[in-house]
Amino acid sequence: MELTRLGQSRTLFFRQTTSPTDGSTATMITIDNYANLVAAFSDLLLVSIHVILFEREIYPPSLFIAARKYNHPVRQARHPRVCQWIQDAVNACTEELLKCTVDLIAINILSPANKPLERFVFDVSAFPVVAPSDLHSPFVYIPAHDTTTNTGSPTIPDSQDASVTGGISTIDLEEQLRAVLTKLSYASVKLGKLPEECTFSVSMELKKDSPAPEGNPPVWVAAEYQGTTTGPRRQQAPSQRAAETSRTIPVRSLALGAMALETWIEEAVGKQELVRS
Repeated sequence: MELTRLGQSRTLFFRQTTSPTDGSTATMITIDNYANLVAAFSDLLLVSIHVILFEREIYPPSLFIAARKYNHPVRQARHPRVCQWIQDAVNACTEELLKCTVDLIAINILSPANKPLERFVFDVSAFPVVAPSDLHSPFVYIPAHDTTTNTGSPTIPDSQDASVTGGISTIDLEEQLRAVLTKLSYASVKLGKLPEECTFSVSMELKKDSPAPEGNPPVWVAAEYQGTTTGPRRQQAPSQRAAETSRTIPVRSLALGAMALETWIEEAVGKQELVRS
């Protein structure tokens, strides 16, 4: 099931506000349990949305301010209502991630006629699945060949030095997350120009048989596209993707302990025709 965040922001009157992406003095989150894993990813998702909006010129470049995240220069939209909408969308994603029900999260660039043109996809299907009671239980990092360990905490194959807190060096984590932002900016250059007056939305694809989020009023609505396969779109056959995606641009693949993440960009068929028209 694919869900789309209600509401789309296109406010063009900006004023200075405190930057939620200014990480120059922030401390990196230690990924030592599932709750902190989700918090670290949500932090990345938040700043990525700001970066995407800037790189794809959804708003004029002059309406962004300079900020830093992961010791890396980024741009952030500075209208408080836009910042709040993005924060609310990320919070809604975080709520579902904590339920271990999410496969993909996508930032969708839409034409003025609400036609999807680009999708910036964050594949979190490889995140561990934990019980609600284990959200704050420390991860136990074990060697991949060790099948004898029996603990009451979630176990993650150890891809780092076991002496590092949480199984992951915070320096390595910051470097990898910084690389995601760098590659997002670099990959956006390959996408070419968008039509004027585009907007955006945030969507999720849930795991098979996962219940739809509840709420009154609803935070999420069912997307117009509902896939016919049981897995994420990256697992679909090329013939099933060709009808809507002209090309896919890889961005970054991470495998740092529990932080198993893939990112890529999908460009829709017919986008260039809309630009020329």
